[in-house]
Amino acid sequence: MLELASAYSYLTTETPAEINPILEITNHDGSVLYQKKVVEKEEKIPVGVKYLIWNILSDVNNRIVGWVNKFNVSGLTYALKT
Repeated sequence: MLELASAYSYLTTETPAEINPILEITNHDGSVLYQKKVVEKEEKIPVGVKYLIWNILSDVNNRIVGWVNKFNVSGLTYALKT
């Protein structure tokens, strides 16, 4: 699930998101054992390529006929991969 979320973040943001739900770990006395560090990521996929992939995955005409109505969210543009 984390890998899929990371893959979609490449298409929706300028730089890929690091999916890590753990922000901080402390022990019983409040000492910090781990704290997430923010690291700048470099862009790996050109913006134009991201747009094309997002456009193809969000086009209703590219979806399997039986699945079009099952994944319909009114008023929201979204990408769907089978």
